[in-house]
Amino acid sequence: MSSSGDDADVVLKACACLVDGGGRLLVFFHPGDGNMQLPKGTVEPGESPQDAVRRELLEESGIRHTGPLEALGTLERHCPAGVEGNAHSHPQLWHLFLMRAEAPLPDRFDHVAVGSPEEEGLVFQFRWLGADEAPEGFITPYRQAIERVRAALAAR
Repeated sequence: MSSSGDDADVVLKACACLVDGGGRLLVFFHPGDGNMQLPKGTVEPGESPQDAVRRELLEESGIRHTGPLEALGTLERHCPAGVEGNAHSHPQLWHLFLMRAEAPLPDRFDHVAVGSPEEEGLVFQFRWLGADEAPEGFITPYRQAIERVRAALAAR
């Protein structure tokens, strides 16, 4: 698998599903896309999905997570051209990881994104999505990730 952007190439993504002690999920408003998201990004060449998810969480939220990761499986997504800053239509494979907040975090906070030319300097507005709160404003793959998180938490 590669990430060159051709239709036949699968782009690997890593998605951080960070929850607090109350089972709330960290989400943010992405001003470039105009929708709600979870911290997620491309797995770089030579990088493991586990390393990528930690890097993406740090770049997009400023949170350095050193604790355990719980794999929640993968999601397949077809990303059309012109969506999320992508010039070419391509398939994606999202690696989902459940992470537990290691310290208390504010109910709401802003973070200036770093690390990605498409997102560098954008201000992401973070908040917590309650365990019973409807996932309004999320596109399908994020809704699927939220469902996986909620199912994993309910199974405990």
